[in-house]
Amino acid sequence: MFPFEKDTEELEEEEEIEYYPKEYDIDFSSGKLNGKIAEGARALAVWAYFTIKIERYRFVQYSWEYGSEINDLIGYTHSDEYVKSEINRLITECLEPNAYITGITDLEVDRSKETMNIKFRLLTEYGDEEMNIDV
Repeated sequence: MFPFEKDTEELEEEEEIEYYPKEYDIDFSSGKLNGKIAEGARALAVWAYFTIKIERYRFVQYSWEYGSEINDLIGYTHSDEYVKSEINRLITECLEPNAYITGITDLEVDRSKETMNIKFRLLTEYGDEEMNIDV
C-alpha cells in the first residue's frame, strides 16, 4: 500500500460521524454573547435567531439564502391575519437550509408601527426551544 491511499474501512468510519450542533450561546433579550457554549436544540435556536434577525440581501458577506425578509412587513397596515401568515411563511423559508430544524408552532405576533415581537416554538431533531425575537 502507498502512504497516500486510505483503507476503505477508514473511509466508512469517517462517514459515520454524526453532526451535533454547537454555537456560542447568546442572551436572546439583548442579542449579546453570554460566555457559554450552546449545544443541541439551544445551538439550533441561536442559529435560527441570527438567521431571522439578519436581513436577507442586505449584507454581502452572507449568501442570498441566509437571512429573512421580515423587516419588509414593518410599517405597513396589513391585517393581523395576513402579517401572521406571512411571518410564518418567511420564518419557515429562512429556516429551510438547516436540515436539523423541522418546523415552528405556536406562532404569536405583536406589532407596533416600528417593531414586531415574534414568539414561537422551534422544532428540531434535538428537542424544542421557545423563541422570542424582537424585529
